[in-house]
Amino acid sequence: MNDWEIKQLRYFKVIYELSSISNAAAHLGLTQSALTKSLKKLEERLDLVLFHRHTRELVATDAALALYENVLDVLASAQDFSLKVAQISEGNLGQVNIACGPLIQQLLGERLVEKAIEALPHIKLQINSGNFQALSYGLLNHEYDFLLYDAGDIQVLNDPERFEVIPLLKLPVIFVVSPKHPNYKKDGSVLDYKWALPSLPIRFKSIMGEAMHRQFLAAGIPHYQMESMEQCLNLARKGLVMTATLKNMVQTDLNNGELVVMDLPMGPKTNFALYRLRSRKMPEQAMAVMKLVKNIFAHDF
Repeated sequence: MNDWEIKQLRYFKVIYELSSISNAAAHLGLTQSALTKSLKKLEERLDLVLFHRHTRELVATDAALALYENVLDVLASAQDFSLKVAQISEGNLGQVNIACGPLIQQLLGERLVEKAIEALPHIKLQINSGNFQALSYGLLNHEYDFLLYDAGDIQVLNDPERFEVIPLLKLPVIFVVSPKHPNYKKDGSVLDYKWALPSLPIRFKSIMGEAMHRQFLAAGIPHYQMESMEQCLNLARKGLVMTATLKNMVQTDLNNGELVVMDLPMGPKTNFALYRLRSRKMPEQAMAVMKLVKNIFAHDF
């Protein structure tokens, strides 16, 4: 398949997803006439009608619906081939690219690099962080070998069946405050404190229960929204706020009494998981890193 055919399939994908020639042309940086001609050539080559016009919207035909998944696989394979060629030319053939959520990166990143240096010294490791939708799209395009995120995020995907989700670890979220906080009382209310929270997934809020959620909203919680859990913890250690965290991240603080756990009538848990593509055979070096990740989650937490 030549570059022009790959380009036509890429154009088809964008038209299919946006259901509009004008929107697709703007997205691709093309004129509408150029994109229309490209689509017509593809239909002629395939001897198929791919879209019908319906008012201002393009409606995919049964043929387009049937071909879409295959087109995604072809484009992903082409991307994988291009990346492999680039890795060979740049001397990065042994590189493994992992995507993960900010919380997992903070919890796992440094430990994984230390273990990889010891156990897999021949492998270059790149850890990328971001939001789930962007990273899952990158996984579909073979930009990453696998993705580490909360298992519950698969609910937001349009095509979850394309992913294999491997459970890794469930960790309870705890709520901590410093005994140095001026409002601290062992039997005090959590609503007596200013709260700093990282960008927790919406599902954590949903499992609080309606009554507690309403109380939090009425109290203006969170009062401070931070990028990372560590930033929130630094404020908590100074006796300024209450925050949410994972016990593994504050065990030393709890042992020395710098932070204490406050009880709340809810028990949210993280549900860390590994996402991989069902249709892609994972390279040997990526399999080795995946095995290392599983081992860390099984024995280090």
